Formats: sequence, structure tokens, C-alpha cells
Amino acid sequence: MINVKITIILATYNGEKYLEELLNSILNQLYKEFKIVICDDISTDKTLNILEKYQNKHTNKIEIYQNKKQLGVVKNFEKLITLADTEYIALCDQDDVWHENKLLEAIKCLEKKKERNIPLLFHSDLKIVNSQGNIVSNSFFKKRGYAFPKKQCFDVMLGRSGVMGNTMVFNQALKNKVLPFPEKLIVHDYWIALVNELEGERFTYIEPLINYRMHESNTSNSFRHEKQSLSNITLPYHKIHRKSVLEVFKERFHLNPEELIIIDAFMDYLSFKKNKLYLIGLIFRYNFFRLGLKYKLKLIGAMIWKKK
Repeated sequence: MINVKITIILATYNGEKYLEELLNSILNQLYKEFKIVICDDISTDKTLNILEKYQNKHTNKIEIYQNKKQLGVVKNFEKLITLADTEYIALCDQDDVWHENKLLEAIKCLEKKKERNIPLLFHSDLKIVNSQGNIVSNSFFKKRGYAFPKKQCFDVMLGRSGVMGNTMVFNQALKNKVLPFPEKLIVHDYWIALVNELEGERFTYIEPLINYRMHESNTSNSFRHEKQSLSNITLPYHKIHRKSVLEVFKERFHLNPEELIIIDAFMDYLSFKKNKLYLIGLIFRYNFFRLGLKYKLKLIGAMIWKKK
């Protein structure tokens, strides 16, 4: 019988609309050996009142902290990861709904590896729902053209990644590798997935374990990103400080010659200073970008259009 502890970490900010639905889905998990540690980033709505109501009902399950100054999403998650002291850590978003077997499937996968000094990361597919909770797509992976080889795939994680933070469950060995976050980090799940791909082992669960709510107020992956025209498209990863994050990555971790070649090629794309034919060739040479010919042709058009 599996009996390991999990800390579920939840960063909240003005999340009153969907928060109760999320908390109910966590408390109804088939796997019960968890605690929920919440850090509120100075919400101005009823978020804190909702959290305190649930804490009063589940005093042994829920811990609440409130920031004295606003940290933002990434720093708030960094604080929560630092606080997590159990064998496994699960990340959580405030407006999703967890399937009842989410934690159980994660633990069954992770417990197959007993070497606790090896970083381990579990993630899964998601169902996409709209603001009303209606299903938009039964597979986030298929809709976005994500595929995950079982073996280490460093170029995938450098670029398109697709490992969503709200599906992540990882161990203390990975926690120790990812902290502290780079100063200019904008997407925390990208950093966690990249470090694990280099240093640890990834478990990709191809069935959805979360209803992922996508709407205009999402921090990332909002529908509006799908509507860009060729003339105003922002090339993927160009405006999220990924180059400076990768510079920290190169300084902090030992990369073999092959890995250095891959990361330098991706940084060439981010700098966008070399010959465009070379840069376009990177689309087909490495797995930095989403699958699908239509997407790649649109990306090529945007690269040709873009001025250096």
C-alpha cells in the first residue's frame, strides 16, 4: 500500500469565482495522503474568506499564508515550493478542476522509482474547458500539437515544452535542483520541466487528469494567442526573457557537448541575428517548435516577415 505524503501548493490571487470548485475536487481525491499549502498574493476579492472557510472545515489538510507584499505568480510559487517539506510536491492553479484519480495516478508512476536522489517529474494531459466549464477539447496535447518521447528530449523542453505546471507532481530531489528560480523567469513550469529533463526522469501520462479552464484572464495559453495574424505575430519565446533564463541554466548546470550545441542553436533563434535560412532550418533540425505542418509554415512566414 502506498503511503507517501504530498504537499499540494496553490498560489491564489482574486480567484473567488472558481476556487470552491477547485478545492472540492482536491478534497475528493482518491489518494488522501496530502496537505494543501496556500499562499495568497493580497487578493482584494473574497478569496481569503473562501480559503478560511475551507480551512475551518479541514484544519488538518489546509495551511494558509498571505504575502505582506505582492510577489506575482512565479515568486509566489517559488515561495510555496520552498515551504513544501513532503516527499512529493504537486502544483495547482486556482481555476482548474482535478479528476479524482489525479494524485493516485501520479503517485503510482513516481513510486516505481525508488532512488530518492534522482529528480522525478510526473505530468499529464488535460481537458480544456471554457469559463462555464464546458469541454472545448478532450486533449490539450492534441490540440496544441504536443508529443513527448519517453526518453530524454532536451530540445523539446527548450522550446515548446508542453509540460503544464498545474499537472506537475515532483520530488524533493527536483525541488533542490530548481531553486532558486532565475531572476527574470516568467514561466515557472518551463524552468522546472527543463531542469528535470537535464537532471532527472520524466513520466508523461497521456490521459487527462485535469479540466484546464482557458479564458481571457489566464496568465498563459489564453485563446487570444491563437488569433494572431502573420503581420502582428510575436515569434514564440521571444518576449519572455527566455534567453536570460537559459544563460542562468548554462551557468548552473553541467551540459555535455551535444546539449551545448542544442542550447546554443536555440539561443541563436532567440537572438535572431544569424542568416534567416539557418534560423528557418532550426524548425526542422530540432524539436523546439510545435508539431504540425500548418503551424510550421505559419512560423516560417513570420520569420521571413520579421525584421532583424
